[in-house]
Amino acid sequence: RSPQGQIKLYCKGADTIIFDRLDPSSEHLMYTTSEHLSAFAGEGLRTLALAYKDLSEEYYQVWKKKLHYVSTVIENREEHLAVLYEEIEQGMKLLGATAIEDKLQEGVPETIACLTLADIKIWVLTGDKLETAMNIGYSCNMLRDDMNEVFIISGLAQLEVQQQLRSAKEHILGLSRVSSTGDVAKGEMFAEDSVFEEAIIAEYALVINGLSLAHALEPQLEHTLLDLACLCKTVICCRVTPMQKAQVVELVRRHKRAITLAVGDGANDVSMIKTAHIGVGISGQEGMQAVLASDYSFAQFRYLQRLLLVHGRWSYFRMCNFLAYFFYKNFAFTLVHFWYGFYCGFSAQTVYDQWFITLFNIVYTSLPVLAMGLFDQVVWQAGTFPGTMSFAQERLKVTLSTTNM
Repeated sequence: RSPQGQIKLYCKGADTIIFDRLDPSSEHLMYTTSEHLSAFAGEGLRTLALAYKDLSEEYYQVWKKKLHYVSTVIENREEHLAVLYEEIEQGMKLLGATAIEDKLQEGVPETIACLTLADIKIWVLTGDKLETAMNIGYSCNMLRDDMNEVFIISGLAQLEVQQQLRSAKEHILGLSRVSSTGDVAKGEMFAEDSVFEEAIIAEYALVINGLSLAHALEPQLEHTLLDLACLCKTVICCRVTPMQKAQVVELVRRHKRAITLAVGDGANDVSMIKTAHIGVGISGQEGMQAVLASDYSFAQFRYLQRLLLVHGRWSYFRMCNFLAYFFYKNFAFTLVHFWYGFYCGFSAQTVYDQWFITLFNIVYTSLPVLAMGLFDQVVWQAGTFPGTMSFAQERLKVTLSTTNM
């Protein structure tokens, strides 16, 4: 409300959302602003569109009563609120657009390159424009000029999206089946397309926008989307909504036997973080919503490398050793009772004293677990890559870790 008493509604958001809510009188300004936004996005800037609307006192009071009533409804409250918000966010006038430079944090390209070497698939789910997302991909080394091809899915209709997805998939599988000499015998060895994920040497990238992703996530196209994405080395989904981020993560969880990890720094990433098996929140300039909804939290994206490849590996070794020890401890404890049953006629008599049983569970269950969690670490030789070590070397270093550390 202005000092003169005039009520104004201001709204900001992605241009694809704001432009659909504009009054026809802003059509000329919309085209000019769209050209400016494309130029800004081509420079790697993050853009937003701004709009406003003048509200009369009578209309606002009626809408306010509706809002109060809908906010007290018990059933389908979110759906009713969305309809009410959609009602007032119509017929707005375009005010302008903003473009800011969002620099990458230190060590992001190196971290992504290291995680890629560890055979971790990285998908980028962002709400930025196509040009901005691709620029970020190039700056993160996820997109490179030496890639064989970058598939851009930007269809508006479901049939068009289906044709683009199938064409890209057939292109990858067709080139993979045909050898450099034109012999197709190699391709006949593979019975299913999933086998090609390990056999494809060429590098492809998939870039899909939010409108096309909405059609690709339909039940009849989701398998085609997932197969194509798994065949590509890099997957970038741009102009996606928070709900679409969660749907993409859920798609991978349902159809792939893989552990999903979601990394986000804002409130629009909360649904994605909650959907994934493991959620990581980055505490930065966009609030603490992502941190509060996550399992792990840190301030820099580059810390993800140490979380996964160092502490994750240590935790994996500790868990494996603990499970083997836990099985041995219970087997030894139970086998004695079973064998003693032949001598006591399978009565209720126990071979151990009650104090000995308590001491056994405390000493052989609690203390080794605490010691292993505190001191057991994997120690690598200087200049040796972990993947090149044999199993015997790894076991030797796990055994000597407590002494060396």
